[in-house]
Amino acid sequence: MHTDMPKTINEALKILAYNDYFWSDPLSTQKTHIKPHPKDYDTVRSLAESQYAWTEKQARLALVILKRYLTKFQSHGMDIKKLLDNPVYEDNFRVISFDKSIEKFQDDDGVDMIELRFPYNKKIIQLIRCIKDKRDLPGMYAMYDGEAKKWTFIHSDVTAYYLTLIAVRYDFKFMDDSLLNDYEEIKQGIIGHRKPTARLVDGEVTLINAPESLQDYWDQNLKNKTALEQVDSLKNFDIATNGISITAETTIGHKVAHNNYHKLWIDSTVFSKKEVVMGLVELNCFPLMMPVSGEMDTKEEVKEFWEWMNAFKSQGIDILTQCSWGFDVKEPVYMKDVEKNHNQRQMMINNNTSREFFETLFELHQMSKQFKFINEDTKIMFVRNRIPRAMIKSKIKPKASLVTLGGGYYATGTDNLKRLLENLPKKLYYSNHQPSSWDWHSHIIVKL
Repeated sequence: MHTDMPKTINEALKILAYNDYFWSDPLSTQKTHIKPHPKDYDTVRSLAESQYAWTEKQARLALVILKRYLTKFQSHGMDIKKLLDNPVYEDNFRVISFDKSIEKFQDDDGVDMIELRFPYNKKIIQLIRCIKDKRDLPGMYAMYDGEAKKWTFIHSDVTAYYLTLIAVRYDFKFMDDSLLNDYEEIKQGIIGHRKPTARLVDGEVTLINAPESLQDYWDQNLKNKTALEQVDSLKNFDIATNGISITAETTIGHKVAHNNYHKLWIDSTVFSKKEVVMGLVELNCFPLMMPVSGEMDTKEEVKEFWEWMNAFKSQGIDILTQCSWGFDVKEPVYMKDVEKNHNQRQMMINNNTSREFFETLFELHQMSKQFKFINEDTKIMFVRNRIPRAMIKSKIKPKASLVTLGGGYYATGTDNLKRLLENLPKKLYYSNHQPSSWDWHSHIIVKL
């Protein structure tokens, strides 16, 4: 009988979710083996991996599933019947509000914001995403809080105008008249409005016909940047760089800055990893997110990863203190050294594999275990399946992503991670052939 019994329903469900013997035990007898329902496994994993506290409905579902597999727990020495009879949960139940409201407020830094709260509505969400995509809002202008079920936008002429239209159409409650007043003022200014442009004046990028909110943002956040960084930022405001040419120290820096697209493919047969990093440094694209797919268990993947680490080091980036890992690389062990019941977090290596490969992979394993902290000095953030908690707590805003590691062009992961990567100011792809892309608007991936 096990002495370490689960103390909460959440803990018991995680045991069920992550223990393969519960689902398929080749050594089990017909008496102890229970054939699982085909839909249970996905449901259990979804509940176990939830990033937010359960709702009361989710808690009841977890309890029903655990009762279904009670005999399975008992057959493996864990009698959780008392816990099921008197369930205990890790957190208070999350309550979902069914009210729709919109409010203008100021955050702790005195920045005007717009907050929308509403229960799940596919049509409203599509309209909100349409604002982000069709109106080319800069990265991090719109944030979603899944736990509080709210969207938060930085207040601007565009967000105030279109979000007010959505709120009126779907009968949102306005907390005061400030947004409605903003809407009327913006509406009056739309007549005769000219699209903003930019030109180079005395080596500095100057905006022409820019609304007051955009000009204020530019003055506060970009006016003191280098001219190359200013040109690079124009694409975030849907302002063309035509007629503007800034000298750059790197080819990558010049090409990225003067390109009007957000998603760019860098041909690995033309540019080296070091050249890519040099361009990113010149454009100050840090902190940078690097999504990794796969287990990194082949010589090619490990070699490529280590080459990137050396490229970072060559440009003064400390790979120990300025790189953060959002996942763990499995510990490599030679097959001859593996015990009968080896740890699932270990990666078995063929006995004939070179010592150099083994030591490199072990070094990456050690780094992934030790360096997870994120602060203002962090330059690179490696992610795999989800947004790291350290990143959420740090409130660091990534400036770009570089997709190259682990094979594939689109890293697997949660919808939140995919959404974050898609909405960054820049998304770069590095490979020996061009990735496929959508054929319309800003989603197209173009060759650098």
